[in-house]
Amino acid sequence: MTDIAKETVKKFASREIAKLQTTLDEIKNLTGLTAEQKQEIAAGIIPLFYRDHSKDEDLDSLIRDSEATLATLGGDVAPVMISHMVEADMEAVDHFARVLGEIGAPAVEPVLKALKEHSDDGYVLTSLLQAMSYFRDESALKTMRKAFEYTGHDNPQVRSAALHCMGRVANNLDLAHATTEERGKMFDAVFASLSAPKAITRLHAVRALGEMLRNSYLTAEQVDKTHKALRAILGFDDFEWDIAYIVRAEADRYLHLCREPSVKSTGGNGKGKYEQDFKIISKRELVPQTHIMRINAPLIAKKIQAGQFIIIRPNSHSERIPLSICGWNREEGYIEIIVMGCGRTSMETISKNVGDKLQDVVGPLGQRSHIRKHDGACVVLGGGYGTGAVIPTARDLKALGNKVYGVVGARTKDLLIMVDELREVCDEVFVTTNDGSDGIEGFVTHALDNLMKREPVSYTLAVGPVPMMMAVTKMNEGTDIEGWVSLNAIMVDGTGMCGACRVSVGAKTKFACFHGPDFLGKDVDFTELTKRQKMFVDKEKIAMAAYGK
Repeated sequence: MTDIAKETVKKFASREIAKLQTTLDEIKNLTGLTAEQKQEIAAGIIPLFYRDHSKDEDLDSLIRDSEATLATLGGDVAPVMISHMVEADMEAVDHFARVLGEIGAPAVEPVLKALKEHSDDGYVLTSLLQAMSYFRDESALKTMRKAFEYTGHDNPQVRSAALHCMGRVANNLDLAHATTEERGKMFDAVFASLSAPKAITRLHAVRALGEMLRNSYLTAEQVDKTHKALRAILGFDDFEWDIAYIVRAEADRYLHLCREPSVKSTGGNGKGKYEQDFKIISKRELVPQTHIMRINAPLIAKKIQAGQFIIIRPNSHSERIPLSICGWNREEGYIEIIVMGCGRTSMETISKNVGDKLQDVVGPLGQRSHIRKHDGACVVLGGGYGTGAVIPTARDLKALGNKVYGVVGARTKDLLIMVDELREVCDEVFVTTNDGSDGIEGFVTHALDNLMKREPVSYTLAVGPVPMMMAVTKMNEGTDIEGWVSLNAIMVDGTGMCGACRVSVGAKTKFACFHGPDFLGKDVDFTELTKRQKMFVDKEKIAMAAYGK
Protein backbone atom coordinates (compact mmCIF):
# COMPACT_ATOMS: atom_id res chain seq x y z
CA MET A 1 0.00 0.00 0.00
CA THR A 2 1.30 3.47 -0.88
CA ASP A 3 2.13 5.94 1.87
CA ILE A 4 -0.70 8.30 0.98
CA ALA A 5 -3.19 5.44 1.03
CA LYS A 6 -1.87 4.15 4.36
CA GLU A 7 -2.27 7.59 5.90
CA THR A 8 -5.83 7.90 4.59
CA VAL A 9 -6.86 4.48 5.87
CA LYS A 10 -5.34 5.26 9.27
CA LYS A 11 -7.24 8.54 9.57
CA PHE A 12 -10.52 6.93 8.53
CA ALA A 13 -10.24 4.50 11.43
CA SER A 14 -11.27 7.41 13.67
CA ARG A 15 -14.78 7.56 15.15
CA GLU A 16 -14.74 11.34 15.43
CA ILE A 17 -16.88 12.99 12.74
CA ALA A 18 -14.82 16.21 12.70
CA LYS A 19 -11.57 14.34 12.03
CA LEU A 20 -13.19 12.23 9.35
CA GLN A 21 -14.55 15.31 7.63
CA THR A 22 -11.12 16.95 7.70
CA THR A 23 -9.57 13.84 6.12
CA LEU A 24 -12.27 13.78 3.46
CA ASP A 25 -11.59 17.43 2.62
CA GLU A 26 -7.88 16.60 2.27
CA ILE A 27 -8.69 13.80 -0.17
CA LYS A 28 -10.70 16.23 -2.33
CA ASN A 29 -7.58 18.35 -2.79
CA LEU A 30 -5.29 15.48 -3.82
CA THR A 31 -4.09 15.51 -7.43
CA GLY A 32 -2.04 13.23 -9.64
CA LEU A 33 -3.22 10.05 -7.95
CA THR A 34 -2.54 6.74 -9.66
CA ALA A 35 -5.29 4.17 -10.21
CA GLU A 36 -3.77 2.06 -7.42
CA GLN A 37 -3.80 4.97 -4.97
CA LYS A 38 -7.41 5.81 -5.81
CA GLN A 39 -8.47 2.24 -5.18
CA GLU A 40 -6.60 2.06 -1.87
CA ILE A 41 -8.13 5.36 -0.74
CA ALA A 42 -11.55 4.09 -1.72
CA ALA A 43 -11.01 0.93 0.30
CA GLY A 44 -10.19 3.13 3.30
CA ILE A 45 -13.38 5.18 2.96
CA ILE A 46 -15.75 2.28 2.32
CA PRO A 47 -16.04 1.08 5.97
CA LEU A 48 -18.07 4.25 6.60
CA PHE A 49 -20.87 2.76 4.50
CA TYR A 50 -21.37 -0.05 6.98
CA ARG A 51 -21.88 2.21 9.98
CA ASP A 52 -25.38 2.80 11.34
CA HIS A 53 -26.21 6.41 10.55
CA SER A 54 -29.99 6.20 11.00
CA LYS A 55 -29.98 8.40 14.11
CA ASP A 56 -26.85 10.45 13.44
CA GLU A 57 -27.39 13.37 11.08
CA ASP A 58 -23.72 14.35 11.11
CA LEU A 59 -22.61 10.84 10.16
CA ASP A 60 -25.29 10.64 7.48
CA SER A 61 -24.06 13.92 5.99
CA LEU A 62 -20.47 12.69 6.08
CA ILE A 63 -21.40 9.46 4.30
CA ARG A 64 -23.20 11.39 1.56
CA ASP A 65 -20.12 13.58 1.16
CA SER A 66 -17.98 10.43 1.00
CA GLU A 67 -20.10 9.08 -1.85
CA ALA A 68 -19.60 12.28 -3.84
CA THR A 69 -15.87 12.27 -3.11
CA LEU A 70 -15.45 8.67 -4.24
CA ALA A 71 -17.31 9.47 -7.46
CA THR A 72 -14.75 12.20 -8.27
CA LEU A 73 -12.04 9.52 -8.27
CA GLY A 74 -13.63 8.23 -11.47
CA GLY A 75 -13.80 4.88 -13.19
CA ASP A 76 -10.68 3.57 -11.48
CA VAL A 77 -12.66 2.95 -8.27
CA ALA A 78 -15.64 1.31 -9.99
CA PRO A 79 -14.19 -2.24 -9.62
CA VAL A 80 -13.71 -1.60 -5.90
CA MET A 81 -17.32 -0.48 -5.52
CA ILE A 82 -18.57 -3.54 -7.40
CA SER A 83 -16.40 -6.00 -5.47
CA HIS A 84 -17.84 -4.72 -2.18
CA MET A 85 -21.37 -4.48 -3.55
CA VAL A 86 -21.64 -8.20 -4.28
CA GLU A 87 -21.07 -8.98 -0.59
CA ALA A 88 -22.74 -5.99 1.11
CA ASP A 89 -26.10 -5.82 2.88
CA MET A 90 -28.91 -4.02 1.08
CA GLU A 91 -28.46 -0.73 2.95
CA ALA A 92 -24.77 -0.54 2.11
CA VAL A 93 -25.48 -1.57 -1.48
CA ASP A 94 -27.34 1.69 -2.02
CA HIS A 95 -24.22 3.68 -1.11
CA PHE A 96 -22.13 1.79 -3.67
CA ALA A 97 -24.90 2.11 -6.24
CA ARG A 98 -25.04 5.88 -5.86
CA VAL A 99 -21.26 6.17 -6.25
CA LEU A 100 -21.34 4.13 -9.46
CA GLY A 101 -24.21 6.25 -10.78
CA GLU A 102 -22.27 9.45 -10.06
CA ILE A 103 -19.16 8.06 -11.79
CA GLY A 104 -21.35 7.61 -14.86
CA ALA A 105 -20.11 6.36 -18.21
CA PRO A 106 -16.73 4.97 -17.01
CA ALA A 107 -18.59 2.68 -14.58
CA VAL A 108 -21.06 1.27 -17.12
CA GLU A 109 -18.84 -1.40 -18.67
CA PRO A 110 -17.59 -2.74 -15.29
CA VAL A 111 -21.21 -3.04 -14.12
CA LEU A 112 -22.30 -4.82 -17.31
CA LYS A 113 -19.31 -7.15 -17.02
CA ALA A 114 -20.26 -7.95 -13.43
CA LEU A 115 -23.83 -8.73 -14.52
CA LYS A 116 -22.47 -11.37 -16.86
CA GLU A 117 -20.09 -12.83 -14.29
CA HIS A 118 -22.81 -13.16 -11.63
CA SER A 119 -25.69 -14.22 -13.89
CA ASP A 120 -26.63 -17.08 -11.54
CA ASP A 121 -26.68 -15.03 -8.32
CA GLY A 122 -30.05 -13.33 -7.81
CA TYR A 123 -28.84 -11.18 -4.91
CA VAL A 124 -25.90 -9.77 -6.86
CA LEU A 125 -28.04 -9.18 -9.96
CA THR A 126 -30.52 -7.24 -7.82
CA SER A 127 -27.71 -5.11 -6.38
CA LEU A 128 -26.20 -4.38 -9.78
CA LEU A 129 -29.57 -3.45 -11.25
CA GLN A 130 -29.99 -1.07 -8.35
CA ALA A 131 -26.68 0.56 -9.35
CA MET A 132 -27.85 0.77 -12.96
CA SER A 133 -30.89 2.73 -11.82
CA TYR A 134 -28.63 5.64 -10.83
CA PHE A 135 -27.02 6.14 -14.24
CA ARG A 136 -28.03 9.19 -16.30
CA ASP A 137 -28.34 10.24 -19.94
CA GLU A 138 -26.26 8.14 -22.38
CA SER A 139 -25.10 5.93 -19.51
CA ALA A 140 -28.71 5.29 -18.51
CA LEU A 141 -29.63 4.40 -22.08
CA LYS A 142 -26.93 1.74 -22.23
CA THR A 143 -27.97 0.19 -18.94
CA MET A 144 -31.65 0.39 -19.88
CA ARG A 145 -31.03 -1.79 -22.92
CA LYS A 146 -29.45 -4.39 -20.66
CA ALA A 147 -32.19 -4.12 -18.00
CA PHE A 148 -34.73 -5.23 -20.64
CA GLU A 149 -33.31 -8.73 -20.38
CA TYR A 150 -34.17 -8.98 -16.68
CA THR A 151 -37.80 -7.78 -16.73
CA GLY A 152 -38.85 -11.36 -17.46
CA HIS A 153 -36.42 -13.04 -15.04
CA ASP A 154 -37.65 -16.06 -13.06
CA ASN A 155 -36.44 -14.55 -9.78
CA PRO A 156 -39.12 -12.04 -8.66
CA GLN A 157 -36.55 -9.92 -6.80
CA VAL A 158 -34.39 -9.61 -9.90
CA ARG A 159 -37.44 -8.87 -12.01
CA SER A 160 -38.62 -6.21 -9.56
CA ALA A 161 -35.16 -4.63 -9.50
CA ALA A 162 -35.15 -4.46 -13.30
CA LEU A 163 -38.55 -2.75 -13.28
CA HIS A 164 -37.36 -0.38 -10.55
CA CYS A 165 -34.40 0.41 -12.78
CA MET A 166 -36.77 1.18 -15.67
CA GLY A 167 -38.74 3.59 -13.52
CA ARG A 168 -35.62 5.47 -12.43
CA VAL A 169 -34.30 5.53 -15.99
CA ALA A 170 -37.47 7.36 -16.97
CA ASN A 171 -36.44 10.07 -14.49
CA ASN A 172 -32.74 10.11 -15.34
CA LEU A 173 -32.72 9.73 -19.13
CA ASP A 174 -33.09 12.71 -21.42
CA LEU A 175 -35.69 11.85 -24.09
CA ALA A 176 -33.29 13.01 -26.76
CA HIS A 177 -31.06 10.01 -26.02
CA ALA A 178 -33.75 7.34 -26.61
CA THR A 179 -35.54 6.59 -29.85
CA THR A 180 -39.29 6.02 -30.11
CA GLU A 181 -38.55 2.35 -30.81
CA GLU A 182 -36.46 2.02 -27.65
CA ARG A 183 -39.13 3.69 -25.54
CA GLY A 184 -41.68 1.34 -27.07
CA LYS A 185 -39.62 -1.69 -26.07
CA MET A 186 -39.27 -0.26 -22.59
CA PHE A 187 -43.04 0.18 -22.34
CA ASP A 188 -43.79 -3.34 -23.61
CA ALA A 189 -41.33 -4.92 -21.16
CA VAL A 190 -42.83 -3.07 -18.20
CA PHE A 191 -46.47 -3.48 -19.22
CA ALA A 192 -46.06 -7.25 -19.50
CA SER A 193 -45.16 -7.38 -15.78
CA LEU A 194 -48.53 -5.96 -14.69
CA SER A 195 -49.80 -9.54 -14.66
CA ALA A 196 -46.85 -10.97 -12.69
CA PRO A 197 -47.83 -13.34 -9.85
CA LYS A 198 -45.81 -11.45 -7.19
CA ALA A 199 -47.32 -8.24 -5.84
CA ILE A 200 -43.91 -6.59 -5.44
CA THR A 201 -43.23 -7.12 -9.16
CA ARG A 202 -46.58 -5.62 -10.13
CA LEU A 203 -45.92 -2.67 -7.82
CA HIS A 204 -42.63 -1.86 -9.56
CA ALA A 205 -44.27 -2.30 -12.97
CA VAL A 206 -46.97 0.25 -12.06
CA ARG A 207 -44.35 2.60 -10.66
CA ALA A 208 -42.22 2.36 -13.80
CA LEU A 209 -45.23 3.09 -16.00
CA GLY A 210 -46.12 5.99 -13.76
CA GLU A 211 -42.67 7.53 -14.14
CA MET A 212 -42.88 7.08 -17.92
CA LEU A 213 -46.18 8.94 -17.82
CA ARG A 214 -44.69 11.68 -15.67
CA ASN A 215 -41.77 12.16 -18.04
CA SER A 216 -43.78 11.99 -21.29
CA TYR A 217 -42.17 8.79 -22.55
CA LEU A 218 -45.38 7.30 -23.92
CA THR A 219 -47.34 7.72 -27.10
CA ALA A 220 -51.04 8.57 -26.97
CA GLU A 221 -51.86 4.90 -27.61
CA GLN A 222 -49.58 3.77 -24.77
CA VAL A 223 -51.07 6.36 -22.40
CA ASP A 224 -54.56 5.06 -23.21
CA LYS A 225 -53.44 1.47 -22.63
CA THR A 226 -51.85 2.43 -19.31
CA HIS A 227 -54.96 4.36 -18.28
CA LYS A 228 -57.15 1.30 -18.81
CA ALA A 229 -54.69 -0.93 -16.95
CA LEU A 230 -54.55 1.35 -13.91
CA ARG A 231 -58.34 1.57 -13.79
CA ALA A 232 -58.54 -2.22 -13.96
CA ILE A 233 -56.08 -2.54 -11.06
CA LEU A 234 -58.26 -0.17 -9.01
CA GLY A 235 -61.45 -2.11 -9.81
CA PHE A 236 -63.03 0.56 -12.02
CA ASP A 237 -65.37 -0.26 -14.92
CA ASP A 238 -66.53 -3.52 -13.29
CA PHE A 239 -63.03 -5.05 -13.28
CA GLU A 240 -61.86 -7.15 -10.36
CA TRP A 241 -59.35 -4.98 -8.50
CA ASP A 242 -55.80 -6.12 -7.80
CA ILE A 243 -55.76 -8.19 -4.62
CA ALA A 244 -52.63 -6.43 -3.30
CA TYR A 245 -53.18 -3.08 -1.57
CA ILE A 246 -49.62 -1.93 -2.32
CA VAL A 247 -50.28 -2.32 -6.07
CA ARG A 248 -53.63 -0.51 -5.89
CA ALA A 249 -52.07 2.33 -3.89
CA GLU A 250 -49.36 2.74 -6.51
CA ALA A 251 -51.92 2.71 -9.34
CA ASP A 252 -53.99 5.34 -7.54
CA ARG A 253 -50.87 7.48 -7.18
CA TYR A 254 -50.30 7.66 -10.94
CA LEU A 255 -53.82 7.45 -12.39
CA HIS A 256 -54.22 11.22 -12.55
CA LEU A 257 -51.29 11.42 -14.98
CA CYS A 258 -53.46 9.75 -17.60
CA ARG A 259 -56.25 11.65 -19.29
CA GLU A 260 -59.29 12.48 -17.13
CA PRO A 261 -61.88 9.65 -16.92
CA SER A 262 -64.78 10.10 -19.30
CA VAL A 263 -68.09 11.61 -18.18
CA LYS A 264 -69.82 8.38 -19.13
CA SER A 265 -67.69 6.26 -16.79
CA THR A 266 -67.74 8.62 -13.82
CA GLY A 267 -71.15 10.24 -13.97
CA GLY A 268 -69.52 13.59 -14.72
CA ASN A 269 -67.91 14.21 -11.33
CA GLY A 270 -64.33 13.82 -12.56
CA LYS A 271 -63.64 11.02 -10.05
CA GLY A 272 -63.42 7.28 -10.43
CA LYS A 273 -66.47 5.21 -9.67
CA TYR A 274 -64.81 3.83 -6.54
CA GLU A 275 -63.06 6.97 -5.29
CA GLN A 276 -62.01 6.44 -1.68
CA ASP A 277 -61.27 9.34 0.63
CA PHE A 278 -61.94 7.55 3.95
CA LYS A 279 -64.12 10.44 5.07
CA ILE A 280 -66.18 10.00 8.23
CA ILE A 281 -69.78 10.15 7.03
CA SER A 282 -71.41 9.76 10.42
CA LYS A 283 -70.37 9.20 14.02
CA ARG A 284 -72.43 8.23 17.07
CA GLU A 285 -71.40 7.61 20.65
CA LEU A 286 -72.71 4.25 21.85
CA VAL A 287 -71.36 4.45 25.39
CA PRO A 288 -68.65 6.69 26.86
CA GLN A 289 -65.42 6.45 24.82
CA THR A 290 -66.99 4.03 22.31
CA HIS A 291 -68.29 5.23 18.94
CA ILE A 292 -69.71 3.74 15.79
CA MET A 293 -68.39 5.41 12.65
CA ARG A 294 -69.47 5.20 9.04
CA ILE A 295 -66.47 5.57 6.70
CA ASN A 296 -66.51 6.24 2.96
CA ALA A 297 -64.55 3.31 1.46
CA PRO A 298 -66.24 2.01 -1.72
CA LEU A 299 -63.52 -0.46 -2.73
CA ILE A 300 -63.52 -2.10 0.69
CA ALA A 301 -67.32 -2.07 0.90
CA LYS A 302 -67.44 -3.83 -2.45
CA LYS A 303 -65.27 -6.74 -1.27
CA ILE A 304 -65.70 -7.07 2.51
CA GLN A 305 -67.11 -10.33 3.92
CA ALA A 306 -68.33 -11.25 7.40
CA GLY A 307 -65.41 -11.88 9.77
CA GLN A 308 -62.87 -9.84 7.86
CA PHE A 309 -61.30 -6.70 9.27
CA ILE A 310 -59.40 -3.54 8.37
CA ILE A 311 -56.29 -1.75 9.63
CA ILE A 312 -56.37 2.01 9.95
CA ARG A 313 -54.18 4.99 10.73
CA PRO A 314 -56.21 8.02 11.79
CA ASN A 315 -53.27 10.41 11.23
CA SER A 316 -49.97 10.29 9.36
CA HIS A 317 -48.02 9.90 12.63
CA SER A 318 -50.35 7.27 14.09
CA GLU A 319 -49.72 3.59 14.66
CA ARG A 320 -51.67 1.02 12.66
CA ILE A 321 -54.52 -0.66 14.53
CA PRO A 322 -56.85 -3.48 13.42
CA LEU A 323 -60.60 -2.98 13.66
CA SER A 324 -63.55 -5.30 13.04
CA ILE A 325 -66.31 -4.34 10.63
CA CYS A 326 -69.84 -4.28 12.00
CA GLY A 327 -71.61 -3.36 8.77
CA TRP A 328 -71.34 -2.02 5.23
CA ASN A 329 -73.33 -0.86 2.22
CA ARG A 330 -71.91 -1.96 -1.11
CA GLU A 331 -74.14 0.35 -3.17
CA GLU A 332 -73.46 3.51 -1.16
CA GLY A 333 -69.80 2.57 -0.62
CA TYR A 334 -69.36 2.81 3.13
CA ILE A 335 -68.25 0.57 5.98
CA GLU A 336 -69.11 0.79 9.67
CA ILE A 337 -66.65 0.33 12.52
CA ILE A 338 -66.86 0.43 16.31
CA VAL A 339 -63.93 2.12 18.01
CA MET A 340 -63.40 2.02 21.77
CA GLY A 341 -60.97 4.68 22.98
CA CYS A 342 -58.57 2.67 25.13
CA GLY A 343 -55.15 3.51 23.67
CA ARG A 344 -53.50 6.45 21.98
CA THR A 345 -54.40 5.56 18.40
CA SER A 346 -58.00 4.63 19.20
CA MET A 347 -58.33 7.92 21.11
CA GLU A 348 -56.99 9.79 18.09
CA THR A 349 -59.60 8.02 15.99
CA ILE A 350 -62.63 8.83 18.13
CA SER A 351 -61.46 12.43 18.43
CA LYS A 352 -62.16 12.92 14.72
CA ASN A 353 -65.47 14.42 13.64
CA VAL A 354 -67.89 13.99 10.75
CA GLY A 355 -66.22 15.32 7.61
CA ASP A 356 -62.71 14.48 8.80
CA LYS A 357 -60.73 11.81 7.00
CA LEU A 358 -58.72 8.86 8.23
CA GLN A 359 -55.15 8.89 6.94
CA ASP A 360 -55.48 5.43 5.43
CA VAL A 361 -57.55 2.26 5.64
CA VAL A 362 -56.29 -1.13 4.48
CA GLY A 363 -58.60 -4.02 3.80
CA PRO A 364 -60.45 -6.23 3.63
CA LEU A 365 -57.97 -8.40 5.53
CA GLY A 366 -58.17 -11.93 6.91
CA GLN A 367 -60.48 -14.81 6.06
CA ARG A 368 -64.25 -14.61 6.10
CA SER A 369 -66.21 -16.35 8.84
CA HIS A 370 -66.60 -20.11 8.58
CA ILE A 371 -70.31 -20.57 8.04
CA ARG A 372 -72.58 -23.32 6.74
CA LYS A 373 -76.00 -24.83 7.37
CA HIS A 374 -76.13 -26.55 10.78
CA ASP A 375 -78.59 -29.03 12.28
CA GLY A 376 -78.60 -27.34 15.66
CA ALA A 377 -78.76 -23.71 16.73
CA CYS A 378 -76.01 -21.19 16.04
CA VAL A 379 -74.99 -18.81 18.82
CA VAL A 380 -72.96 -15.64 18.34
CA LEU A 381 -71.56 -14.08 21.50
CA GLY A 382 -70.25 -10.54 21.72
CA GLY A 383 -68.41 -9.05 24.66
CA GLY A 384 -68.13 -5.24 24.64
CA TYR A 385 -67.11 -3.93 21.21
CA GLY A 386 -67.15 -7.53 19.98
CA THR A 387 -70.94 -7.33 19.67
CA GLY A 388 -70.66 -5.31 16.49
CA ALA A 389 -68.21 -7.79 14.99
CA VAL A 390 -70.62 -10.75 15.25
CA ILE A 391 -73.50 -9.00 13.47
CA PRO A 392 -72.32 -9.69 9.87
CA THR A 393 -71.71 -13.37 10.68
CA ALA A 394 -75.12 -13.71 12.36
CA ARG A 395 -76.72 -12.21 9.25
CA ASP A 396 -74.95 -14.70 6.96
CA LEU A 397 -75.82 -17.66 9.19
CA LYS A 398 -79.45 -16.60 9.17
CA ALA A 399 -79.43 -16.28 5.37
CA LEU A 400 -78.35 -19.93 5.13
CA GLY A 401 -81.47 -20.99 7.03
CA ASN A 402 -79.91 -21.45 10.45
CA LYS A 403 -81.63 -20.70 13.75
CA VAL A 404 -79.44 -17.94 15.18
CA TYR A 405 -79.24 -16.70 18.76
CA GLY A 406 -77.29 -13.68 19.90
CA VAL A 407 -75.73 -13.10 23.32
CA VAL A 408 -74.48 -9.68 24.40
CA GLY A 409 -72.41 -9.19 27.54
CA ALA A 410 -71.21 -6.16 29.49
CA ARG A 411 -70.24 -5.23 33.05
CA THR A 412 -73.37 -3.09 33.46
CA LYS A 413 -76.37 -2.02 31.36
CA ASP A 414 -74.77 1.37 30.63
CA LEU A 415 -72.02 -0.41 28.65
CA LEU A 416 -74.28 -2.54 26.44
CA ILE A 417 -73.98 -1.74 22.73
CA MET A 418 -75.57 -2.81 19.43
CA VAL A 419 -78.27 -4.94 21.06
CA ASP A 420 -81.08 -3.74 18.79
CA GLU A 421 -78.91 -4.11 15.69
CA LEU A 422 -78.11 -7.71 16.67
CA ARG A 423 -81.82 -8.43 17.22
CA GLU A 424 -82.46 -7.51 13.58
CA VAL A 425 -80.37 -10.47 12.36
CA CYS A 426 -81.08 -13.07 15.07
CA ASP A 427 -84.10 -15.12 16.08
CA GLU A 428 -83.57 -14.07 19.69
CA VAL A 429 -80.99 -12.09 21.67
CA PHE A 430 -80.01 -12.58 25.29
CA VAL A 431 -78.42 -9.84 27.38
CA THR A 432 -76.10 -10.49 30.30
CA THR A 433 -74.59 -8.01 32.76
CA ASN A 434 -72.09 -8.73 35.51
CA ASP A 435 -74.07 -6.73 38.05
CA GLY A 436 -77.52 -7.90 36.94
CA SER A 437 -78.59 -4.37 35.97
CA ASP A 438 -80.07 -5.74 32.73
CA GLY A 439 -80.93 -9.21 31.47
CA ILE A 440 -79.26 -12.25 32.98
CA GLU A 441 -76.95 -11.57 35.91
CA GLY A 442 -73.54 -12.99 35.14
CA PHE A 443 -71.51 -13.62 31.99
CA VAL A 444 -72.26 -14.61 28.41
CA THR A 445 -71.46 -18.19 29.38
CA HIS A 446 -74.54 -18.22 31.68
CA ALA A 447 -76.78 -17.42 28.70
CA LEU A 448 -74.98 -20.02 26.58
CA ASP A 449 -75.42 -22.63 29.31
CA ASN A 450 -79.17 -21.94 29.39
CA LEU A 451 -79.39 -22.32 25.62
CA MET A 452 -77.40 -25.56 25.59
CA LYS A 453 -79.80 -27.02 28.17
CA ARG A 454 -82.80 -25.83 26.18
CA GLU A 455 -81.91 -27.14 22.73
CA PRO A 456 -79.06 -28.60 20.66
CA VAL A 457 -76.35 -26.09 19.74
CA SER A 458 -74.09 -26.83 16.76
CA TYR A 459 -72.09 -23.63 16.35
CA THR A 460 -70.72 -20.78 18.44
CA LEU A 461 -68.72 -17.69 17.56
CA ALA A 462 -67.27 -15.66 20.44
CA VAL A 463 -65.75 -12.22 19.87
CA GLY A 464 -64.49 -10.12 22.75
CA PRO A 465 -61.93 -10.15 25.56
CA VAL A 466 -59.64 -13.18 25.71
CA PRO A 467 -61.03 -14.44 29.08
CA MET A 468 -64.53 -14.40 27.63
CA MET A 469 -63.47 -16.40 24.55
CA MET A 470 -61.57 -18.85 26.77
CA ALA A 471 -64.67 -19.38 28.93
CA VAL A 472 -66.89 -20.09 25.91
CA THR A 473 -64.30 -22.52 24.54
CA LYS A 474 -64.17 -24.26 27.93
CA MET A 475 -67.93 -24.72 27.88
CA ASN A 476 -67.77 -26.36 24.46
CA GLU A 477 -65.34 -29.04 25.64
CA GLY A 478 -66.72 -32.56 25.42
CA THR A 479 -69.45 -31.52 22.95
CA ASP A 480 -69.81 -31.65 19.18
CA ILE A 481 -70.18 -27.88 18.99
CA GLU A 482 -68.14 -26.16 16.29
CA GLY A 483 -66.77 -23.36 18.44
CA TRP A 484 -65.00 -20.42 16.80
CA VAL A 485 -63.21 -17.48 18.39
CA SER A 486 -61.93 -14.29 16.75
CA LEU A 487 -58.38 -13.58 17.92
CA ASN A 488 -57.38 -9.98 18.56
CA ALA A 489 -53.62 -10.57 18.43
CA ILE A 490 -51.20 -7.64 18.11
CA MET A 491 -50.82 -6.80 14.42
CA VAL A 492 -48.58 -4.59 12.31
CA ASP A 493 -48.83 -5.12 8.55
CA GLY A 494 -51.97 -7.27 8.42
CA THR A 495 -50.77 -9.49 5.56
CA GLY A 496 -48.83 -12.22 7.40
CA MET A 497 -45.41 -10.81 6.49
CA CYS A 498 -44.29 -9.24 9.79
CA GLY A 499 -45.18 -12.16 12.07
CA ALA A 500 -46.27 -9.93 14.94
CA CYS A 501 -49.69 -11.59 15.25
CA ARG A 502 -48.45 -15.17 15.38
CA VAL A 503 -50.52 -17.49 17.52
CA SER A 504 -50.30 -21.20 18.29
CA VAL A 505 -53.26 -23.10 16.90
CA GLY A 506 -53.27 -26.88 16.96
CA ALA A 507 -49.60 -26.78 18.05
CA LYS A 508 -48.74 -24.96 14.82
CA THR A 509 -47.81 -21.31 14.29
CA LYS A 510 -50.51 -19.33 12.53
CA PHE A 511 -50.88 -15.64 11.75
CA ALA A 512 -54.12 -14.16 13.06
CA CYS A 513 -54.24 -11.56 10.29
CA PHE A 514 -53.82 -14.01 7.42
CA HIS A 515 -55.05 -17.42 8.59
CA GLY A 516 -57.68 -15.88 10.86
CA PRO A 517 -58.93 -13.93 12.62
CA ASP A 518 -61.36 -16.82 13.34
CA PHE A 519 -59.96 -20.11 14.67
CA LEU A 520 -61.48 -23.13 16.35
CA GLY A 521 -61.25 -22.30 20.04
CA LYS A 522 -60.30 -25.85 21.07
CA ASP A 523 -57.04 -25.53 19.09
CA VAL A 524 -55.95 -22.11 20.40
CA ASP A 525 -53.16 -21.74 22.95
CA PHE A 526 -54.87 -19.03 25.03
CA THR A 527 -52.07 -18.94 27.60
CA GLU A 528 -49.57 -17.86 24.96
CA LEU A 529 -52.05 -15.41 23.45
CA THR A 530 -52.63 -13.78 26.83
CA LYS A 531 -48.91 -13.33 27.40
CA ARG A 532 -48.40 -11.80 23.97
CA GLN A 533 -51.29 -9.40 24.53
CA LYS A 534 -49.47 -7.98 27.55
CA MET A 535 -46.10 -7.50 25.84
CA PHE A 536 -46.48 -3.77 25.21
CA VAL A 537 -48.62 -2.67 28.14
CA ASP A 538 -45.85 -0.42 29.47
CA LYS A 539 -45.37 1.17 26.04
CA GLU A 540 -49.11 1.75 25.76
CA LYS A 541 -49.10 3.59 29.08
CA ILE A 542 -46.26 5.82 27.92
CA ALA A 543 -48.07 6.59 24.65
CA MET A 544 -51.29 7.45 26.46
CA ALA A 545 -49.45 9.68 28.91
CA ALA A 546 -47.85 11.54 26.01
CA TYR A 547 -51.23 11.86 24.28
CA GLY A 548 -52.76 13.46 27.35
CA LYS A 549 -50.15 16.22 27.49
